[in-house]
Amino acid sequence: MKDHVFIGIDSGKFSTKGILEYRGQTHTTIFRTKLQETKELGVDIQPNSFKIEYDSKQYLLGDMVSEENCDNNLSKESIVHKIAIYTAIVDLMKKAKLNFYNVQLHLAINAPINVYKNQKHKKSYKEFMENYSRTINININDRISFFKINEVVIAFEGMGLIYAQSEDYSQLSSVVIDIGGLNTTLCTFNGLQPDFNSMTVSHFGISSLKAKLEQELTQTFNLNVSANDLEQIVKRGYLSHAGQINEESKSLITNIKRNHLNQIINYAKLHGYTFNQDKIVFSGGGSILLQKEIKEIFPNVSPLKDPQYANTKSFLEIIKVKHSA
Repeated sequence: MKDHVFIGIDSGKFSTKGILEYRGQTHTTIFRTKLQETKELGVDIQPNSFKIEYDSKQYLLGDMVSEENCDNNLSKESIVHKIAIYTAIVDLMKKAKLNFYNVQLHLAINAPINVYKNQKHKKSYKEFMENYSRTINININDRISFFKINEVVIAFEGMGLIYAQSEDYSQLSSVVIDIGGLNTTLCTFNGLQPDFNSMTVSHFGISSLKAKLEQELTQTFNLNVSANDLEQIVKRGYLSHAGQINEESKSLITNIKRNHLNQIINYAKLHGYTFNQDKIVFSGGGSILLQKEIKEIFPNVSPLKDPQYANTKSFLEIIKVKHSA
């Protein structure tokens, strides 16, 4: 009889995060969701990057790909996310030293709110990621893997740690603000019960923040700023040109980040959010970049540990509970 392996994957526009649990042991993976089609790729593959052969095409996935290859389409039903999710599965299985032939895979993955609420779209996305019940054949870093996914559960984005740490949330009301690469998803919860009418998505993700930064930095300092530059600038909090830090850029970047967070909060208020709940939770990788600004507006909110993994941890609990039910 085959053992059961449980996997939660949150494949966002910025990064793909995955957690595998097997016999009480967990393994994690995280890499950038950047995909570029290539031919006869001869470079050495660096950590958190993968050479992929899938469906008679070759790709480069991960950190080595330029920021200009980020996917900013709203749909998750795309080759980028399919390859990213399959790669995460293979990478997790490799880290756990497991063989596909000896296990049954149970997978929970993320879907935008609009997909999750629409039965037709959700079914289409589920079948797409299941590869229409066909065996998945993928070559990653010159290692071929064949596998089938026994069970796929579609989970909604923006749940944070609600189900991963249910004992902390079951008796409280809460708001989860999940700041992703492309969008920010908001949802209120009464205990563990989500208010589906409150589920809303804004376009104020980190991509929007970077676009504002590019415009302001270009206009203020008369410099060209590339997508790769922006990725470093938003992390460091300053612009460096010709080997010198531009001190004036620090306050400009801080103000843009503060205004961006205020836009998220104002959007929430326009959609009926009062923030009168017991817990206010910021999750997603974007919450790391805006941690200082969040503390200014919500001084009593404690940042999550590894907020980029928050949704993934809840997805993992959902698939475990569903299988045991």
